[in-house]
Amino acid sequence: MKENYEKQKIALRFWLLGRNYLKAVEAMNFAEKFHDGTRKDGSHEFSHQVSQALLAKTLESSFEFKEEVFCVIFLHDICEDKFISYEQIEKLFGTLVRRGVELMTKVYQGVKLPNDIYYGNLTNLEDGAKIASVCKGFDRVHNLMSMLGGFTPEKQVSYIQETKDFTIPMLKLARRNFPSQECVYENIKFIMMNQIQLYNALNKVA
Repeated sequence: MKENYEKQKIALRFWLLGRNYLKAVEAMNFAEKFHDGTRKDGSHEFSHQVSQALLAKTLESSFEFKEEVFCVIFLHDICEDKFISYEQIEKLFGTLVRRGVELMTKVYQGVKLPNDIYYGNLTNLEDGAKIASVCKGFDRVHNLMSMLGGFTPEKQVSYIQETKDFTIPMLKLARRNFPSQECVYENIKFIMMNQIQLYNALNKVA
């Protein structure tokens, strides 16, 4: 697993360089320094970001803010989990990336947003939400994919319920608000629904 992750990370970095997404490479390097532990399923902590970026690159042509999506994917957990400030993100990566990270952050400096406000913010009619709504979809897809090895059965059930109640409706609203990215939201939603159906079949959930 570690060897596969290292190969994926190297391939992703070269792909970003080939696209001349130099700021995204900087974001990748910056975030990797902080995400140096392991996930609950035993995988490298930064494999979470790498896996999302690998999925994102298959849909890159449909992003309105292409490089910024990759920046936010790499940085989306860093303010919540590693206590980096929004101001530092803005200084290093600009206002738009800072806003995308801000919208992706559910807990900041001890303040936790309720789900209705958090997911509602992701569909605001602003450029930051065009980035964050896509990134949240990739984030949720990878968490669903890896939850069997890292979540308790009870957490798995509650996570799927939150996905049904908030994440999928957010994707549907974002699809209407940001029609230029419609195929991205449809793709993410399709993957997500299939993940849930597979989980339900394996666990014989009605």
